[in-house]
Amino acid sequence: MIELSTSVGLFRRFVADLDRTSPHAVPDPPDLSAYDAATREAARFAWATRIVDEYRSVAVFSELLRLLTDLEASYPALCAVHRLIGDELRHTEVTTRVVEWLGGRNGLAIDLSDVGLPPRDDDESAVVRALHIIGRELVVAEEESIYALAAYRNATTEPAIRSVLDGVLVDEVRHAAAGRALLSELGGRLDAVEHARLDATMHEDRETLRDDYRRSARGGAGRALGGSIERADLEAIWERL
Repeated sequence: MIELSTSVGLFRRFVADLDRTSPHAVPDPPDLSAYDAATREAARFAWATRIVDEYRSVAVFSELLRLLTDLEASYPALCAVHRLIGDELRHTEVTTRVVEWLGGRNGLAIDLSDVGLPPRDDDESAVVRALHIIGRELVVAEEESIYALAAYRNATTEPAIRSVLDGVLVDEVRHAAAGRALLSELGGRLDAVEHARLDATMHEDRETLRDDYRRSARGGAGRALGGSIERADLEAIWERL
């Protein structure tokens, strides 16, 4: 697990600069004593899982930034991906903070040493690799995460935790939009065969993700603290959006 604090004064300036890019200020730690132990524990585990998910996005988008620099993508495109990395770093920190609110990391195995980058074929070119990351990770995964986050946000009744989810959701909406803009800018570099392969893969990914979200929406303890939803919560979001 990465260290969140620093003794180096210069680093604090960069942390403060990044914090100022958040769409909402992070709330003060809430008093969660009114919630029973089972509710807090279920939510603690759910939020710990989100730490790994957010940090994986840092790794994936960092690879994308390197690929786009090799491909001499436009300055605005590079700025967009640079900002996405910062957003995901903030998400990693704030999800860790919520875990601390809920009881801390003791007893949780949060391993960020191998978050699992997307598999890569030996002969995969930089442009194919970049566009598959854009299509699969930004357009599909980020869009589907919007729907899931909206369902969790709507189900959460604790104001501080709902505010955190709302802030992450605002960022994810922008990330998905950036993904579509990047796909539009760089998609012309793929031939027709690769375009068709990417389209098919994105469609399959979206179906798989929705099935995964359905299976995970089992209800139970932790709902008030952003830790669980029912399948009906998801279906309501999908139907509306």
